[in-house]
Amino acid sequence: MQIELLGPVYPTSQEAVIAFTEILNLIITSDNIMALNGKLLQYDGFGRLSAYFIWSFANFTFSLWQRVDYGSEMCFEHTLIELKFVTLVCKDRRRSNITTH
Repeated sequence: MQIELLGPVYPTSQEAVIAFTEILNLIITSDNIMALNGKLLQYDGFGRLSAYFIWSFANFTFSLWQRVDYGSEMCFEHTLIELKFVTLVCKDRRRSNITTH
């Protein structure tokens, strides 16, 4: 899968950079959009991710924006990531079943 960043991630704090990395890891390890949603909710304990980023699952697209500051209502103008739901279930994302003896 290829994830294209639509704009820069601003290093507003070290925690924001870590949160962005965690979100990317969740996207990569999710098999479908429902799994991604569940993982985001699970890993967002105490607002660790949502304090720095806002995400949406509208119009069959996962979108991600960065907040201007910790817990801010304002976001930077550009969307960071837009992934169509189908992107998360494409054949090239699947790993081959490997059998070892």
